[in-house]
Amino acid sequence: MLTQTASAAGLFQQNNLIFWLFLILFIALFCGIGLFLFFRRQKKELKAKIVELQNALISSQKELEDMKKERHRELDPYSSPDTKSLFLRIDKDGNVISVNDYAVEFFGYTADELVGRNVVGTLIPPKDSHGQSQANLIERIKNNPRLYMDNETENTRKDGRKAWISWTNRIIYDDDGQPKELRAVGFDISARKQMEEELRQMTVIDPVTGVLNRRRFLEDGAKEMKRARRYKRDLSVLLMTIDRFEALSSEHGSAFGDEAIRVAVVACQNSIRDSDYLGRLADIEFAILLPETPLNGAKIVAERIRDEVMRSNLMVGDIKIAVTTSISIASKTEADETVDSILLRAFNALKSAKERQNNISVAEE
Repeated sequence: MLTQTASAAGLFQQNNLIFWLFLILFIALFCGIGLFLFFRRQKKELKAKIVELQNALISSQKELEDMKKERHRELDPYSSPDTKSLFLRIDKDGNVISVNDYAVEFFGYTADELVGRNVVGTLIPPKDSHGQSQANLIERIKNNPRLYMDNETENTRKDGRKAWISWTNRIIYDDDGQPKELRAVGFDISARKQMEEELRQMTVIDPVTGVLNRRRFLEDGAKEMKRARRYKRDLSVLLMTIDRFEALSSEHGSAFGDEAIRVAVVACQNSIRDSDYLGRLADIEFAILLPETPLNGAKIVAERIRDEVMRSNLMVGDIKIAVTTSISIASKTEADETVDSILLRAFNALKSAKERQNNISVAEE
């Protein structure tokens, strides 16, 4: 009996111990899961907080940058987004210090691409349209600030397009009175320059053939004549006309006339140098001024032109037409004071020659 009671008590104690062990394990597991979920939530909240702080920092930086730009615009009126003025700050060596918003937009570069680069070779081509070097432009401005208070330059955009800019320049000096900075305000004058060039072309170029008109040819001839007389240099003149022009125009219409003039002009252009002058004096009368050329050299040029015109295949519709020219040559003499006297002798020689035959080149007698 006592033995059975002892065994029952032992079994109860063993079951009680197992119960408490399971209870402790359950509580530990529950707490572990709770802690895991807690820290997971904390980590998620912390990550969200970090993202929020990062966004707030970015927003603050943007606001600060906007405040700087606004402050810059208050101090620099040329940086207004509404302005159409180009503003450059350039150091004494010609390197860009800063540019305004419109200059960045106009030239097509970013500010970072311009700052630190020399304006010559970037915004200003190494040579201007006349072939003059621009390498020492900044030096010229620094050394002659009054002369270059206002100047016009042909500038280059990033995409290669040309633009004419009118600049107003101001030199900033250091405490020792030495130039340390150039500030330049510019305005785009490309439209005005284009208009000026068109007007210039209208006053000096024959609109039909593209060669010099009579007035400009005589002006250039006067200059070359003056130079030839001063330095005792040779100078010759060719006078050319198209043979049987009126008769052929009547037979074949205006299409022949336009094509014949084109053939004659192209032949002249192919036969002369860049330093020579080709002008249209009348409807079918062309003159060529040959500086530094004696009479024998002018004869060679005349024959070259006459031969090219004669060998040209002028077609009007399906009809091939033979075109010829007659050319006279005259050269400067000691007695000539103006180019007009040389042209007169060439005209008389041409008139006399055409009374005898066409398709001829003849020198003054």
